Order: sequence, then C-alpha cells, then structure tokens
Amino acid sequence: MRKKWIVLPPLISLAFFPPAMAETAQKEASSSSAVSFGDSEAKRPLTSDDLVGLHDIGPMTSGPEPHAVTLSPDRKKISFLMQQAVPETNDYRLGIFVMDLRLGASPIRVDTGGELIRKTVTGVGGVIMNTGFPVTISPIWSKDGRAIYFLKRLGQSTQIWRAWANGSGSEQITHDDGDVVEFAIAKSGTRLTYAIQVIDPIVQAAQSAEALRGYRYDARFMPLFASGPNAFPSMQKTIVNIDLRSGERVSGSASDRQFLEVASRETVARDAATTSDGRPAKIIQDTDPILGKSTRLVAVAPNGRSYRCTVAACSGAETLWWNPEGKRVRYLRRESWGNSVTAAYEWRPGSARPEHLYSTEDALIDCQPIDDNLLCVRERSTVPRQIILLSPRTGHSDVLFDPNPNFGQFSLGKVERLHWRNAFGIETFGDIVYPVGYVPGRAYPLIVVQYISRGFLRGGVGDEFPIQVFANNGYAVLSVQRPSATRLVPEAKTRMELERQLLDGFKDRRSVLSSIEAGVNILTARGIADPGRIGITGLSDGSSTVQFAAINSKMFRAGSVSGCCWDPFQDAFMGPTVTAAFHQMGWPSLIENRSSFWDHMSLIGNAKSVSFPILMQQSDDEFRGAVPSFTALRQAGKSAALFVFPNEYHFKWQPAHRLAVYERNLRWFDFWLRDLGDGSEWKEDGKTPLPTITAR
Repeated sequence: MRKKWIVLPPLISLAFFPPAMAETAQKEASSSSAVSFGDSEAKRPLTSDDLVGLHDIGPMTSGPEPHAVTLSPDRKKISFLMQQAVPETNDYRLGIFVMDLRLGASPIRVDTGGELIRKTVTGVGGVIMNTGFPVTISPIWSKDGRAIYFLKRLGQSTQIWRAWANGSGSEQITHDDGDVVEFAIAKSGTRLTYAIQVIDPIVQAAQSAEALRGYRYDARFMPLFASGPNAFPSMQKTIVNIDLRSGERVSGSASDRQFLEVASRETVARDAATTSDGRPAKIIQDTDPILGKSTRLVAVAPNGRSYRCTVAACSGAETLWWNPEGKRVRYLRRESWGNSVTAAYEWRPGSARPEHLYSTEDALIDCQPIDDNLLCVRERSTVPRQIILLSPRTGHSDVLFDPNPNFGQFSLGKVERLHWRNAFGIETFGDIVYPVGYVPGRAYPLIVVQYISRGFLRGGVGDEFPIQVFANNGYAVLSVQRPSATRLVPEAKTRMELERQLLDGFKDRRSVLSSIEAGVNILTARGIADPGRIGITGLSDGSSTVQFAAINSKMFRAGSVSGCCWDPFQDAFMGPTVTAAFHQMGWPSLIENRSSFWDHMSLIGNAKSVSFPILMQQSDDEFRGAVPSFTALRQAGKSAALFVFPNEYHFKWQPAHRLAVYERNLRWFDFWLRDLGDGSEWKEDGKTPLPTITAR
C-alpha cells in the first residue's frame, strides 16, 4: 500500500501536509454562489444512525489514491468496492460489485464479506502511523475481462482474491503468512506479482533478546503510543510471483520488485497520458507541492513537436488525459476564490492558451476518461457519493449508480456557499448550513465544523461532527475550508522554512482563527447566528485551532475536539524522532521553558483563563497527550470532559464509536448552547455539579 504524508494531530505527527496544506477578522462584503436547498417538507429528520449507515465508495482522504472504480479491458464494465458501517455489530458490510457501463444498469455483487483494511501513512520523522482510514480497494481486471482481483481481509490476514465478473463466485488466490499489501498483473495476464509484509524477524528477535535486559530508551520509542520500542514495528517486504494458470508460486526477483513499484505508482498517477500512437502529455511540477503548485503542461502534437503551456490557466493541473482524437489535452484544476472550484480545460499543443470547458463546486473524487466523457465519483454538498458519467464539454452528467438511493427521504438544511477574506487578506470559503425549518429573522445557535468544505457536508475532517444532524436539531452550521498557509509566506524556499515562518508568532494559527471569526461575524451580522451561542469543533489540525481559540478568542461558548493538545511537556510524549523534527520546525524544547511562546497555545499554562468548556473524544493511542491539559482544566475549575475509545487511531474507524461520537457531540452542544439536559454525563462522578465557565 502506498504511504503518503498526511496531516496528523497535536502530539502525533503534523506530517508535512501541515498548515501548508489547506487555504477572515477583517470583515468585508461576502459573496456567495447560488444557494441549494434541502427540502424538508414531508421528509424524515436525518439521524446519526442514518448518517453513519451510508453506503460509501472510494477513499476518505484527498490526494493520490488508486481508482475507486476500475474499467474492464473492453471499457464496457466497471467494478468497485462498497462498504456500509453497522454500529449494532460494530462492523462493516463489504461487497465487490461489477456493473455494465450504461444508464439503467444494475450492479452485480461478485464477492461479499471481509474486514476493513486500514491505511498506514508516513508521519513526521519518517514514523509509520496507523490512521483508521480504510485502504482504497481498486479491483484489477483480468486481461480477458472475465474476472477481477482484489485485496480482502479475513481472520486478520489480507490476501488476494478473485471474483468472476458474472457473479458466479469468488475464491482466495494467495495463502501467505503476513499481509499482501500490493499486487499487479503482468501484461501477459498470466502472472501475478505481489508483496507480502511481515514483521522483520531479525529485528523482532533482537528486541526479544533486549527485552530480557531492559530496553534502552532511544529513537525507537514513541511513548504516546506504546511503552516499548515496538509502537511501529519494523516491517519486511517480500516479493512473490504466482502463475495464474498453474498456481505455481515462486520468489520474486529484483526486476519483479521494480515492476511492482512502477505499477504501484501508475495506479495513483494522474499526471501523464499517452495517445494510441504513443505521443505523451505530462504535468511538470516546477516547485515542491507543499510550497504551492507551480506546474506546466508539456505535450507532443500530431506533428511530432513538443510544446509547453505555461500560462496561468495551465498551472495547477491535477488530472490529465487526451481527447478521443488524440489532438487536444484535457485536464482538471482548482481555481476561483480560494480554489473552491474545479474546472475542466482543453489545450491544443502549440496554441497560446487553453479553452475553458466546465466548472463546478462539486467534489470530483476520482475521474478517468471514457470516450468524450469522464467517469467520476462525485459528491455534492447535500448528496453523498455517486458514480457519474460527465461531459466536460457541456457539463451534463448522468448518474450511473447511486449507493444511497433513499437519501432524498431525509430533511436537510439549506446550503449556501460563502466567500470572504481574513485579516491577512487571504481568500476563504465555507458553507452555511441552515437549520431545518429555518425562520428568517430568528438567530440560531451556530456550530463551526472544520477544515475541508468540499463535496458532501457530512462531518468535517475525520467525520465526527454530524453537520446535517446538527441542522435537524435546530443548529446552523458553518463548514469552513482552511485558508491557504503558503500564501502567508510566499517567499519560503523549503518545507522546513515554511513551517518555521508559519509557527513564528503562530502566524498560521492566527490566520485560520481569523477566517473562522470573520465567517461567524458574517452570519451574526445577517441575523442567522446568535453571537452568544457559538460552538467550535475540530479534529487534527482543526483541534489545534480549537485549542488556540480557547486561549485567544472570546467568540465561542463551547468546543469539541478529537486529538489534543499542544503543551510544553509534549517532548516527553512524542519520543526522540518526532521531537527532533518538531524542534526543526521551531517548537521549543522542554528545557527552554519559553513562556512567551506557550502563553498563546498551552492549555496548561492558560487553564484558568480558558474561555469555554472543551469535550475531548480521543483514541486510546492518543489520549495520553490530552491528560495533562485535561487535568489542568479540571484543577482550574473549568468544564472539560475526556472520553477514550479503545483500539482506535487518529481517525476513528469503528462504527459503534463513530455513532457514539456523533451523539455525544450533539448532547454536548445541546447542553452548552441550548441549555438542554442536566449535564450529568459531563460530571466526573455523575453527582458533582459541573464547574462553571468564567469569561475572561
């Protein structure tokens, strides 16, 4: 499985998708796109159970991923995995489907069952991290189109399975010790090459021997996750070949390893395309993508000459393909206010500038060309994922498959896109979700959800804050897209320089908070939000913003986080490897005792003046980082609650836990913003009255 950088939380690994990833309290006139409405008349309220139980296709994260929907060799059928969380059994219903690529076709279930395969990523200092996110299962078709191959996990073992495309059955192909993490089929269609990942036996034996003498505390430790040097075991990858005709299994060679690496890269590559006669087109990355996407297009025209497109409309291209005739290059890019729009362009190599074809605020998760159209997985603000066929020239689309055909039965809050700038002049966008049954002129309690507001407004990053469930319970919701961090320091030349400048004076954190406050001010000025009843939520980078707001803002009455906290003692939790990386970014060491720095961020140092109660819902491999801050808040007489979920990671993957988190967040804000309930859930012993919050 491909590992990638991802934003991780305080005390874990901000991995270099830091503040620099994402892009108000100088108020300025806001602009908005056309408003979409969720018709609540004669519809059933959406509940937490309904939201958790949606059928899902494809990745939960943005960024390079294998195709969630794969095409048969004749390009007439598609295959995909669909999953549904089941809180009652704390499990998932998983199925592999094959469907004709035409309107009105019905999917055939070709395999069922299995366990969720969870993703790992590379964090700060090169540490391999568990995330809780599911791996994107991308079925691979046999050369003759009669079968598909895919990864399936049963009995804590991930192996390769084969299912017949006509639905006649499925079978396990590999039976190896360890987990299969990637595979590819040779062009001949007769050989399958795959990689098995197991704990390195040499390292394991050495650690077992060391355990008898006591472990030396060194760079192998990360106390936040484990008490020994085995928080993230050293893994060994073995390459194997299997003959699909005979079943013969032989060890792979160096060339097989290289073949698999190339195939793995190609499964996520969207930056190159080749015509039937072999002419290439490619997106050239001129700068580090973390520092800002400066790209250009290069393509070979039918006359054999190579041309470059360097105008602004070619910069930032993300997905590239040739038109059916092989004469024009088409691509997708983000543009407009705060890069809130996805646009399709067409460029004829040799022409001065490309032609704009189509723009949308919808999220196009995964697109690949089919004749003159695009096969995409799409989300809309009030519509969960669907598989569609889109014409980039006309903008017309047809829904090929809707995993949740009954979603229209639910009452949903109206959604309006807003544009504004923060105090740093940086463009920000977000979505206001009106409470169901909204009455103009009435001010409602408002909950802020962070920090990506593209596509279906479900629960923010990590899916813990159920936006439309809040709307069905009398709340307005502001879903905020994180403002660009790179625009704060455009002169940065390296990632580490960018991080240091963003941390200086908490420039980036102040920019994010400014965007949120400016967005809230727009809604209070319009009479939509009650300024005395504002809540704020966040996971990962979003939880850092909540922590910063608790110390540096008086706008909010209650907060809820998953992942907490930045504090002076974090060096002791993170271990030597991650700590060293954080020090390079500019975070002070434990012995520096820089109170001037921590005065703006530490909940421990500011416990007595924290301005609102905080709910912490933590995984069991992160909660230790929150205990000092939680304890300080309690000792200062502040309202705080900490709940710990077993066998969880940065993103909670267990259905029962996700449902519990949804419901507890609703009860938390009901208590603090609407005076509903007696608050007994938030009392340590169930009897002691809650401490009161004193505004600074």
